[in-house]
Amino acid sequence: MSVTFYANSIQKVGFDAAAEPSISDQVATMSGGETTGALYDLLDNRRTNKLSIDTSGETQAATIQIETTAAIGCTAAIIDNHNLKSADANYILGESASVIAITSAYSGTLGSAMSADTLGGAGGNTLVTVVADGISLCRFDIITGDTWQWVINDTDTFDADITMGEICLSAPFAPAFNPELQWLNGYDMPGSSYRESEGGQRYGFSTHTNARKSWRMTWKYMSDTNKGLLQDIFLFTRGTRNPFYIDLSGPLGAATPQLFYVRFMKPLSFTGLTKDAWQVSVDIEEEI
Repeated sequence: MSVTFYANSIQKVGFDAAAEPSISDQVATMSGGETTGALYDLLDNRRTNKLSIDTSGETQAATIQIETTAAIGCTAAIIDNHNLKSADANYILGESASVIAITSAYSGTLGSAMSADTLGGAGGNTLVTVVADGISLCRFDIITGDTWQWVINDTDTFDADITMGEICLSAPFAPAFNPELQWLNGYDMPGSSYRESEGGQRYGFSTHTNARKSWRMTWKYMSDTNKGLLQDIFLFTRGTRNPFYIDLSGPLGAATPQLFYVRFMKPLSFTGLTKDAWQVSVDIEEEI
């Protein structure tokens, strides 16, 4: 099985503190109840913290803008934990007020195969109408810039207030070949345990009941180039600090993406096998 890494390139350079993530033409409420200030809920690495935009019954589009401290080159964008379908909303992605032509777009549920969104607008490929709430991914030819916009529209009136948990701009990386055939895939319930009495009776208890998938992927004979790209992903996420996305559906550009929100669990350690050939194991665990 192949894997594609989607790390958030915004984390590589950060956003411009003098021009914090903002919204125009609508009022947004953050998860803590604040209605003023930057839209940090969209960049806090916690997809369950949702921004709410007061659009129900209205016709005015909402424009979200993020300015990074330096130009970043990206070929994909993700909106996670949203209700765009229920709100009867669509979106346009832009950079420095120039509309980006989308090559493919998908929506669905984390961990499941996604379905193709409908493309329209100018040129037939600039307006994305999502087919499901949850997570949306769009792909495009490489764009390099530092001022990014998401324009959230409706063809008539919005059916609900828009909510969304996280946004991501990425330059996806897919290793040149698949990890070893015998890779590890498991589940864990980190909030559950048990205690044993003196008589041998075991008593189970849970602080929470969220199951997490985990993976250990091993590559042998990875090239210097691919080694550097994987190291870049690790640096973007500050190692184990920040979550990112992986796609396990197939080669980069597969028609039915299957995205997971995950985190590195251990440092990267490369073993040199010969010239331009490295072995590395990557431990990843699912985030909630």
